[in-house]
Amino acid sequence: MRKRELWLYAGIWVLAFLMVPLAMSVHYFSGHDAHFPWRDTLVTWRNILPFLLLFILHNHLAIPFLDRRRWGVYVAITLSLLVLFGIYCFSSVSRPLSMSAPAPPNWSSDFPDPRPAPPDGMRPVEPEVMKVVMGLLLILVNLGVKAVFRALKNERQIQSLQTQSLHQQLETLRYQISPHFFMNTLNNIHALVDIDPAKAKESIEELSKLMRIVLYDGSAPTIPLSREVEYLQHYVSLMRLRYPESVEIGMEVNGDITGASVPPLVMASCVENAFKHGISYEAPSYVRISLSVQGQEIRFLCENSRHPSHGTVPHGLGLENVHKRLDLMYGPFYSWEVHETAEEYGVTLILPRDKEEGTND
Repeated sequence: MRKRELWLYAGIWVLAFLMVPLAMSVHYFSGHDAHFPWRDTLVTWRNILPFLLLFILHNHLAIPFLDRRRWGVYVAITLSLLVLFGIYCFSSVSRPLSMSAPAPPNWSSDFPDPRPAPPDGMRPVEPEVMKVVMGLLLILVNLGVKAVFRALKNERQIQSLQTQSLHQQLETLRYQISPHFFMNTLNNIHALVDIDPAKAKESIEELSKLMRIVLYDGSAPTIPLSREVEYLQHYVSLMRLRYPESVEIGMEVNGDITGASVPPLVMASCVENAFKHGISYEAPSYVRISLSVQGQEIRFLCENSRHPSHGTVPHGLGLENVHKRLDLMYGPFYSWEVHETAEEYGVTLILPRDKEEGTND
């Protein structure tokens, strides 16, 4: 970003110096002069040089103190530069000779001066004063350009921090879902080995497929919706091993899910949260999962029962991290609603079918 800023300054000043001979060329080729006015070009360049020097000193001497928030030092240096620039402008007045105006005629008292007099109380602005004003404007433009590049730099840093935060939150979700679920599932499979070896073998297969998705697809920004559905199906299948048939576990998928993409483990985290807080062995319990693709929208609903015996158990940092991730990825282009009563807790999530349609970049 710093190099781009310096290249911009260099381009502007080179263009300013090149405009002088170009303007002189127009004057020359229009037939006003017999010879190319090189002397006028050199004198004009010499008049531009003090502005270039003022810019360089302000940009490289004064602004670094502004970056360090040393406002007093910056103001003192800038005012000193303007005073020195003003002294130079008033002490050396140089104009191109061939372009200088002819001396005014000596009007006698018998013939009044035909030139209109300025209005009462008004005097023409001296060229030297205009140069000082232009120097001040140059400093203000320098500050404006610096502010724009600083804003762009801050925006890039924020985006970088958001990306890092996104990856950290994703890792948190991966490790939140995997270890304790992995341990419980292994215990269930261990209990099945002697009772139902075929079912145990099938469960190991389900667990293997599920963990493969976590390990290899979980770090991507988005994955095909079909992979997320596959994960949910494996997860629900394994959870059915853990709970008795009295626990209602339902999952339905509607619509064409091919071609759609979603952030990995977002829906899985909601489902994991539902099983964690919504199942009780002492009362009727349920977890209902519904996913549908309608036009350009993906609608996901996960509901679970609530039980007074569990008390006011918070629904964990997992869903909070999910919400933050979705904010970073989609901005205002998604919907996240939590609806809860004394008997039920539910999350409704609506995402755009394609990440590009809801990007927050």
